[in-house]
Amino acid sequence: YTAQQHRDSPAAPSTHHTTIMNIRTLFSTSSTFQLHSILQIFLGLAVSIFTLRLGAGIFAFRAANKLERPTYQVIKRLPAGDRSKQFVEIRKYDPYLIAETTVDESSMRKAGGKGFGKCASYIFGQNISNNKLENENSQEKMQMTAPVRSVGEVSNNNTSEKMAMTAPVRSVATNKAKKTKISFVIGSKYNLKTVPKPKDPAVKVKTVNEHCLAAVTFSGPPPSDERITKERDLILQTLEKEGIKAKGKETMVYGYHDPVITPNFLRRNEVAVMVDGKVV
Repeated sequence: YTAQQHRDSPAAPSTHHTTIMNIRTLFSTSSTFQLHSILQIFLGLAVSIFTLRLGAGIFAFRAANKLERPTYQVIKRLPAGDRSKQFVEIRKYDPYLIAETTVDESSMRKAGGKGFGKCASYIFGQNISNNKLENENSQEKMQMTAPVRSVGEVSNNNTSEKMAMTAPVRSVATNKAKKTKISFVIGSKYNLKTVPKPKDPAVKVKTVNEHCLAAVTFSGPPPSDERITKERDLILQTLEKEGIKAKGKETMVYGYHDPVITPNFLRRNEVAVMVDGKVV
C-alpha cells in the first residue's frame, strides 16, 4: 500500500461534517415541531374564545328576550314587495312612558353617545323615588325594557341626513333644529304619578300616546343610514299599494338586542313609520 494508492483512494466522510448535518436536521425537526405546537395553541385559544363569545351572546339574547316591551296588536301583515319571506306589519301600540333628553346634534349616531349617559343614569338610580314608604331623597333602580328606539327624519338618498342605532335608547332628530332627542322606555309598572323624578333637569319623563306603526323586521347589526332609507322606502311603497297613508316624516328604528355581545344573526331590528290609524 503506497503513498500514491492512499492519495487515490476515496476520502472517508468527515466526522465533523456529519455532526453538523445531524445538528441541522435536529434543529429543523425541532423548529417544525415548535411551529406546529404554537399553531395548535393558537387554534385552541381561538376556538375557546369563539365558544365563550357565542355562549355570552346567546345568554344576552335570551336575557333581552325576557325584557318588558311596549304592548301592541298586529292589525295587518302585508307582503313586503318582492321579499317573499318578509312582511310589513301594521301595529297598534298602547301608550307608554319614556325618559328623554335633548342633545345638540343632528346626527343620531353621535347624539346617542352624548345622550345615553344621561338617560342611563336616570334608569339606574339618578332619580328621586315617588314611593311614600321611602325617604324623601331615596333613589330607585328601574328595570330595563326593550326595544331600543331611534326616531328621526329620513330624507331621500340625495341628502346628507344621518341615522343610526344607539342602545338602549329612543332618538328623535330634526335637521332644521340640529337637535336629537334620546330616550329610554320606562316599564309599565309606572305612571306619571309613581315614576321616579329625574335628578338631572335635562332628563324629562313623558308619555308616548297610542299610535299605529307600519314596521318591517330583519336581523343583523344596527342598520346603516342606507339600510334605514331602503327599508323606509319599502314600507312606503307597500303602504301606497294598500292605500294606507303614512303619518309624519319621522322614521323609527327599533333594536331588541345589544349591538356588542349578541351575534348579529340573532339580533332583531325593525324600521317603522307612523300611519294614520283611521284608514287602516
